[in-house]
Amino acid sequence: MNCTSLSWSTSTADDLSPTSIVCSIGFIIHTIFWIQLIPFSSLRQKNLMWLYAYLITDFFLLARFFVLYSMRYWRICLYYTFRMVLCYFEASSKFYINTVQNYILLALNVCRCAQIIFNRNVFISNPRLIILTHFLIYIVPALNVMIQFLGNWTVLWRRAGQACDILYVSLSVQIFNLFFIYLIPVTFNLIIIGFCIRHVSSIRGIRSQQIINRRRKQKKTLLIQTIIFYSIWLILWSPNVLAFQFINVNTEPAIYTSLLNYIEIAIDPILVAALDVRFFQSWKIIWRKIKGHRQRTIAPILPADPKQEY
Repeated sequence: MNCTSLSWSTSTADDLSPTSIVCSIGFIIHTIFWIQLIPFSSLRQKNLMWLYAYLITDFFLLARFFVLYSMRYWRICLYYTFRMVLCYFEASSKFYINTVQNYILLALNVCRCAQIIFNRNVFISNPRLIILTHFLIYIVPALNVMIQFLGNWTVLWRRAGQACDILYVSLSVQIFNLFFIYLIPVTFNLIIIGFCIRHVSSIRGIRSQQIINRRRKQKKTLLIQTIIFYSIWLILWSPNVLAFQFINVNTEPAIYTSLLNYIEIAIDPILVAALDVRFFQSWKIIWRKIKGHRQRTIAPILPADPKQEY
C-alpha cells in the first residue's frame, strides 16, 4: 500500500501564518516561564499544582499545532493506518485539552476557595482527593470523546489539504458538549469566585479596624486578580470553544477564533503570574540581579590627565 503525503491548501496555509507566529512567541514565553522554576524553590510548591497542570496543557496545545502544521508543511508521507490515527487525534485532541483546561481551572478555584474560607490546605489535608480529581479530570473528557465516536454521535471529517475535524450528527450532541465543556465549569467557577469575594468582604463579628482594612485590601486584590485573569481568558478562549461546535475548523471564522485561543495560550504565563504574588517576587529578584550585574560590569572610565610636552 502506497503512502499519501499530507499537505496544506494554499489558502489554509496563508490563513494559518499568523497562528504560527503567535505559537512561536508563545513557545518562547512558556519556555522562559518554566526555566524560572529552577532557581526558586518557592515556586515548586504543591499548592501551585493546578496552575502548572494548566500550563502543561497549554504546552501540549502548542506542541500539537507545531507537529500537525509541520507534517503538512513538509509534506510528510504516511500510510493509511497512521494517517487515520493522526486524523482522529487532530480532530479530537483540541476539544479534549480545552475540556481538561476548564476543569483544571475549576479545581484551582475550589482549592483557593477552601484556603480562603476554611483556611484549609487541601493539598496537605486531602492528598488522595487531589489525586482522584486529577484522574477524573483527565479520564472523563477522554471517555466523552470516545463514546461519541463509538456511538456514531460524531463522525470524522477529512479533506485533502485541510485539517481533520469532528462533524456532529445532531444538535443535541452539540448542546450537550456546550454544557459539558463550557457552561457547567464556567458557571461553577463564577459561583465559587463569588463566594470567596463575599467571605473576604464580610466583617461580621470583627471589631478590629486593622483586620477590617486588611480584609478590604484582600478583597481588592482578589477582585483585580479575578477580573484580569477571567476577563482576558473568557474573551480570548470562549469564541473558539463556542464556535468549534458549529463551524468547520478550516473556515476563516474558525481559524481566527482559534488564533484568539492561541493568543490566550501565549500570554497564559503572565495571566497565571497575576494569580500568585510569588511569580512577581521571583521576577523582581531576577531583575535586581540583572541590574546589579550590569552595574558591576560597567565601570566608569576616567580620562587620563594629558601630559604637556615642551
